[in-house]
Amino acid sequence: MTGGDTPPREPPTPEAKAGVEAEAEVQGGLARLVGVFIAPARTFASIARRPTWLLPLAIAAGLAVPLTELVFSKTDLRGDITRSVEKSGRKIPDDQLDAMVEKTRRLAPLFDVFGIVVVAVATAGTAGVLWGACQAFGWDVKFRQSLGVTTHAFLPQTLASAALLGVLWNRDRIDKTTMGDAIPTHLGRLADAHADPVGHALLSSVDLVSVWVMVLLVLGLAAAAGAPRRKVAILVVALWALFVLGKAGVTAVFA
Repeated sequence: MTGGDTPPREPPTPEAKAGVEAEAEVQGGLARLVGVFIAPARTFASIARRPTWLLPLAIAAGLAVPLTELVFSKTDLRGDITRSVEKSGRKIPDDQLDAMVEKTRRLAPLFDVFGIVVVAVATAGTAGVLWGACQAFGWDVKFRQSLGVTTHAFLPQTLASAALLGVLWNRDRIDKTTMGDAIPTHLGRLADAHADPVGHALLSSVDLVSVWVMVLLVLGLAAAAGAPRRKVAILVVALWALFVLGKAGVTAVFA
């Protein structure tokens, strides 16, 4: 061997591989909740190897209950119902309006359940879309891996919801249309939610929390699929853009 030659690198032994895998493994659900924020690449490598999803989903769904209760208790139900009736071109007497408000208040427990269902369905639906997209690209990702990645990647959104709960807590009234603007992480404040609902929907999607979530999704799916992060990033951003356009379309229809 000459001085300029380098010896060929020998393949790692099974023991060495096991050591690397053990180092990459993050044990315990609580450790993963923290790891998503302080060591995301290592944490999502662990999630890809041993997917878990129940704890982050339970936290997000559980947080939906107090947030729903708070919004429901501080929303001007009478004003909302009045505007809805007027928008349809109808007029109703005050006694009938009072009865509608009281009936809506009695449905409060159902709104709590609805909030939990929305979180669960949205999370599972996102995981399903990502799983299907990975299959379309020929990446071998199992649904439980996609679900584990999605639930943990949504933790910044859960953190933002907790912050929103704290901000709204001391408010006397809550406007459901603009309450998301209480946390200044997006550009939605540049458009009036009532005068320009479509513009508000688009601008509110340009959100630091959404970018954070997408970065985590890229790390997690790349680890699960063994695919280049650049390609996974293109996929995630494309799906996000479709979601934003769909959100704006629905807003335009119901505005």
